[in-house]
Amino acid sequence: MKKQTVFDTIIDEVMADADGAALLEEGMSRDMNRVMKIPLRYRIIALGFVGRMSLEELNSKLRASGCAALYARSLWEAGLIYAFSNRLSYREWKSLQEICLDFRAGHAVEDQYFRGPSISMTELARYVEDGSAPSDEMTRTRHLTRMVERRIIDTEKGEDAFRAFLEDNAAVFSPVREKTRYYFCRYLYAMLRGRIEQYVSALEQSVAVEDAFSQLVVFKGISALRRKKYTPSEARELLMKADISCGEIFDAFNYFYFEYVSLDWMQVLIEYYGDIASLPPSARHTLAEYLRRYDPGTYSSGDDDAVLTALQQYLDAEEAQLDEIYSLDGKSRGYQKNRAGENTLRKYIKGALDPDRTTLICFLLFFEKDALLSKEEQMTPARLDHILLECGFVPLREEDDFDSFVLQYLEEADPDSFLMEEVTSCALDEENFYLYRMYQASTSYSQELEKLTK
Repeated sequence: MKKQTVFDTIIDEVMADADGAALLEEGMSRDMNRVMKIPLRYRIIALGFVGRMSLEELNSKLRASGCAALYARSLWEAGLIYAFSNRLSYREWKSLQEICLDFRAGHAVEDQYFRGPSISMTELARYVEDGSAPSDEMTRTRHLTRMVERRIIDTEKGEDAFRAFLEDNAAVFSPVREKTRYYFCRYLYAMLRGRIEQYVSALEQSVAVEDAFSQLVVFKGISALRRKKYTPSEARELLMKADISCGEIFDAFNYFYFEYVSLDWMQVLIEYYGDIASLPPSARHTLAEYLRRYDPGTYSSGDDDAVLTALQQYLDAEEAQLDEIYSLDGKSRGYQKNRAGENTLRKYIKGALDPDRTTLICFLLFFEKDALLSKEEQMTPARLDHILLECGFVPLREEDDFDSFVLQYLEEADPDSFLMEEVTSCALDEENFYLYRMYQASTSYSQELEKLTK
C-alpha cells in the first residue's frame, strides 16, 4: 500500500468542513478498495458508526491510532460529537449535516480584506495591521472546547435544539477562529517580508543574488525583476505590492517537511546507509537483516546480495517518479495536479478553514524560519504558548509526544539537524517517527471494518 505523505494527510484531515462528509461516505462503503484509500481517521469514524460506538469509545479508538479526537471547534465535528453522544445512526447523522450546511450558508460573511481570487501583499499587510490592534473581546481559555462538548452532550434531541447549539457554537468560537487566522497570516506575512529583505540585501551587496531570487517564487510576477534592472528600493516596492503564490508557498512547506516526518523507518535507514553498492560487508548484512524483518514476504529468501539487489531494483523503479512528484522544479508535482494544497492555504488566509492545533504549529514553525520578526515575536516556547492560548488551544504539554518534540525543537541551536537526528534514531530502533505515526494512513482497522460491513 502506497504511503501518504504528511501533506496528503494534512489536506485530508483539516478539510473536514469542506470534504469530511464525502470522505466519511467513502468510509461507509462496502468496497474495501475504496475504503482503504481514505485517511485512517475517517475509517475509524466510519467504523464507529457501523459498530454504534459511544463518543468515549470512538475517541479512545482515534487516540490509540494517533488520530485527533473529535473536536467541537469544527461545526462538522460538533455534529459528530452530538451523533455519537446520542448513539445516532449514520443516516440520522447525515440529516444533521443538512442543518449544518444551511446554518453555514446563512451565517456566511463577505471577507472585507481578500475579495478576489488572488491575494496580494497589500491585502495581507492590511489584514495583519488591523488584526494586531489589542482586543479585550478575544477569548483566552484552554477549557473552551471541553465546555462546548459538554453542551453538545447535554443538548436535547431534535432539529430545533441542534440549531440552537450551532448558534451557540458560532458565538463561542468565532473570536478564537479569527485569532487563529490572524496568527497564521501574521507569520506568513513575516516570512514573505523576510524573503523580500533577503533579496533586497543581496542586491545592495551584489552577493548571492541568484540564491535570494530563487526564494521569491512565492510571489507572482517576479519575472519583471529579470526584464528590467531595479534598484533595491524599487525591487522592494514591486514585491510589497505583488500577489502571493499559495501554490508555491505550499510547495515550500512540502519541501521543508517532506524529508523528515513523512518517511517510513526503512526509507530513513536507506537514506542513512547511502549508496548500497559501496557498503562494506558488515553494513550490507545489517541492512539486509533490517529488510528481512521489515518485509519478510519480499526479502526473506536469498543471501544478503540477493536481498540488496532486489532493494536496488525497487529504488531504481521508484526514483524517477518520486523525483518528479517531490522536487520543487518538477513538472507534475503532486499538489500541482489537483491544487489541494494551494486551495487549502488560500482558505486558511481567507478564513474559510480553521487550522487545527497541530497544523497551525507546523505552519508557524515553517513560516518562522525566514520570518522578519521583532525579538518579542520570535518563536520560543513562551511565545508559542501565548499564541495557542490566544487561539483557544491548550498550551504545549511536555507529556505529549508531539508537544515535547516541539519544545525541544524550539530550544535547539540547529533545529533542522535535531529533527533529522530524531528521525534517524527512531529508524535505527525500527520505529517510525511519532510525527509519521500521527500523519500516515494505516491499515490497522481494515479487517475489523471489513467484518462489520459484511
